[in-house]
Amino acid sequence: MSEAILPSVYSFKDYKKYLQKWIESHPAKGRGILSAMAKSLRSQTSFLSQVISGNLNLSSEQALDLAGYLKLTEAETDYLLLMVSYARAGSADLRARLKTQVETMKELGMKARVKSDISHVLSEEDQRIYYSAWYYSVIHIAATLVGVRNSKQIADKLGLSLSLVEGVLEFLLAKDLVRKDKDGHIVFGNSRLHLDWNSPLQVRHHSNFRMLAMNTVDKGIKLEDLHYSSVVSLANEDYQSIRDTISHMIKDARTKIRDSEPADELVCFSVDFFRIGKND
Repeated sequence: MSEAILPSVYSFKDYKKYLQKWIESHPAKGRGILSAMAKSLRSQTSFLSQVISGNLNLSSEQALDLAGYLKLTEAETDYLLLMVSYARAGSADLRARLKTQVETMKELGMKARVKSDISHVLSEEDQRIYYSAWYYSVIHIAATLVGVRNSKQIADKLGLSLSLVEGVLEFLLAKDLVRKDKDGHIVFGNSRLHLDWNSPLQVRHHSNFRMLAMNTVDKGIKLEDLHYSSVVSLANEDYQSIRDTISHMIKDARTKIRDSEPADELVCFSVDFFRIGKND
């Protein structure tokens, strides 16, 4: 039997919708899960059913017990407790204050999920070099490809000059981002990098790969590649929902990419989904 793919608590601002989705994600639409969940709270199944589907709310103590049953992390537990407090808030002022806190913690939680598998951090100076041009990260990842084991093969694969590739490899070797095996072949340094979402280098990083995409399209769109651009109008609630779906897709894709062997394709993976207009 395949393991249930459970939703992230950070995909929701309403803890009741989260619990409903969490239950439905199990086989047979979660048959028996509600009873087990209620047992963990030392309460009746009927009470929990009214919480999820009706006007009743969990207490903070019950939410904390439930977080243990759901096996949430400390940060996820704090977010669940905040959502419960938001749902229980009695005044408009308190609800407004807690709503802002929920939205902020949700945003930070989604970003943390994306970078949770990162294993290496560069200094600020090294980051400025690494993110200065698209070919640093591309040459870095090219070291994972089957049959690409030296600077000439990398240069031929990418259509770059040998001198440029050798200069970049010198930097990558010095930072242990790539290594040389006993035969002198270039191999990946087993390091995954992440640039903080609020880093000033984000502009350069995103620009690098959007320019690479534009250059690729200018040479002719290939049927097997995927390029999609559109402008749409939609409700704010749907914007949030689609954004969360894309965030999950990125997380799932990163997991599949990490475990994909043998690596014989070098691919650019860029995603944009953003509001257009003046930011208040």
